Amino acid sequence: MVSSNSRLVDPLEFARNGRVLQGEAPVAGFARLCEGLPTPQDGKLDWRLAGRMDGQGGAWLDVQARGRVRVICQRCLQAMDLPLDVVNSLRLLRTQEELEAMDALEADGRGGVAEYLVAEDRMDGLDLVEDELILAVPYAPMHAACPGGRPDADDGSDPGRPSPFAALERLKKH
Repeated sequence: MVSSNSRLVDPLEFARNGRVLQGEAPVAGFARLCEGLPTPQDGKLDWRLAGRMDGQGGAWLDVQARGRVRVICQRCLQAMDLPLDVVNSLRLLRTQEELEAMDALEADGRGGVAEYLVAEDRMDGLDLVEDELILAVPYAPMHAACPGGRPDADDGSDPGRPSPFAALERLKKH
């Protein structure tokens, strides 16, 4: 893990010089990510933040993170490990006005597909990684197949159970 002082970067200078920060951090160390998640959060996350410039002079931050967090399945309400694999590129803008101009272009259908970030004088690189991790956690995480074979109550996968819409079909015929 990098020290907290070395995590503070001038994002535009960071991108201009092609700098890289990377490390491994305990999931529990990401307080905002863990907010509302079950405890303990004893896994680790590998992360990387890299700056770069594109051919048109645009500054970018490339964010990568990989690991697992513990969440509650919203179908069976059991704890589960959720793999996270974040890969995102953020185009740095100098001012809020530039951001508003890019938003206006997108609203008119003339913008790109990039995600934008207004570059502050100093940013905590690990906070930016944490932001991307938070965005990667689904609002309602669920097992692909819940333990114990418990079917999803709404998917109609239990052939012995009548459809809740069967009664409506009978009413419609009358």
